[in-house]
Formats: sequence, C-alpha cells, structure tokens
Amino acid sequence: MISIYKKVKISFFLIFILFIALLSGLFRDVITFFLIIIFHELGHVCSSYIFKWKIDKIEFSICGGYITYNEVIDKPFKEEFLIAISGFLFQVLLFFITNILGELYILDLHTLYLINKYNLSILFFNMLPVYPLDGSKIVYILINKYLPYKKSLKIIIIISIIFILLFYGYFLITNRLELSYIILISFILSKIIKYKKDIPYLFNKLLFERYVYPITTNKYNYIMGNNINLFKRQKKNIFKINKHYIKESVILSKKFD
Repeated sequence: MISIYKKVKISFFLIFILFIALLSGLFRDVITFFLIIIFHELGHVCSSYIFKWKIDKIEFSICGGYITYNEVIDKPFKEEFLIAISGFLFQVLLFFITNILGELYILDLHTLYLINKYNLSILFFNMLPVYPLDGSKIVYILINKYLPYKKSLKIIIIISIIFILLFYGYFLITNRLELSYIILISFILSKIIKYKKDIPYLFNKLLFERYVYPITTNKYNYIMGNNINLFKRQKKNIFKINKHYIKESVILSKKFD
C-alpha cells in the first residue's frame, strides 16, 4: 500500500486545467474537487488490496481517476462488483464524516457546502453508464453475467454512445454547451473509440487466459455449433457440434495450438 504512489499518473491536460483554475481564483474549489476524486479512488484501491488484485497504474485525468489492473479478465463477478462500487461507498462515507464535522463546528458552512456540492456531483456523474465511468462497469458486470463476453463489450459501447448523444443534445437544446462540456465529451468519446478497437484483443485475451487457466465451476453455458463468439465468463462453455458435446478446452486448444 505504501508504494502505491509510484503507480499514480496524472495527465498533463489535467495539470493544465488545474493550473488555469488556480489562476482564476478557484483554489478551494479545485483542491476540494481533486481531494474528493482521490478519496473516491482510494475506495477502489482499498477493495483491490482486500481481493489481492494487482494494480498496474492509477491515472488521473479530466474525467476523474482510472485504475488499470495487471490481472486476468475472468475474475469473480462478486469481487469485480464490490471493487466497482467501493468508490461510491467511500464517497457516501465522506458525506457522513463531513456532515458530522460540520455539526461539531470543525468545518465551516462554506467548506461543508463545497465538499457536499462536489461530492454529490462526482457521485452522480460516476453513476452514469458511460465508459469509462464506474456506472458502466456495474452495468457491464450485470450484462456479462448473463450474456456472452464479446456481446457485452459491444452493448456497453452502444449504451455509452446513446447517453453521450443524449447529454450533447440536452446541452445543445438548452444552450448550455460550454467549452468544458465539449472537452469532457470529446475525452470520453476518445476512450470509447479506443475501447471499441480493443474488443478483438480483449476477447482473444479472455480465450487465451481460459486456455491457460481453466475455470473451476459447476455452471455451464451450452453453445450450438462452433460459435466461439458466444463464449461466456465464469461458466464452462460446452459446444454442441454434430450432436456431440465438446468441452471448451478442446475448442481452445485447437485455436491456440
């Protein structure tokens, strides 16, 4: 936990935005906003250490924080879900802590107002089912549990684009489309585009991981024909080909051998 700071990366663009904001006399706002983001990511870090997930990098950008893991894709859904919501839980905890400090007059009303305002803003923003926000990770886990892995990746992209278009349309119609919103939407779109390009790599990575590390479970996914695109996570995939049932290990060995 002590060496975690070595894995922290702050984007140049975020540093530039913070610098401009500080010059504009928004020092307290900027510091408050950034500290809440750090506290949010601390929730993810703590839960990651509890489940012994290997953190590769923690990035801070204009869209908030993002943790990259050096782990296999097919981790238990329960662990993935708890790590995804831990940022929200830490923000709820922060809400109770700051309000108790306010009632004890340790925090003045203006500081309490700032913390609560940005805390709620970040909380609701992160709940949006838009990649790479935490809301999309929770939706992704739920979809992944019932649908094939590759299809779930595509669905998350579709949901993300729909919400982006809705927000863009709302800001455009209400004449509230400011430069900051355009930058934020552009950043999120660039992440979505990159994610879409990574789908073939992610899918093959999952297949190769399952080839190397066979899963132990009593849950099965039966696939008609040799359609490997219907491969599911956290289940043993059984292929029915020419009235014969073939284990996923046989299919994967043919693919990678």
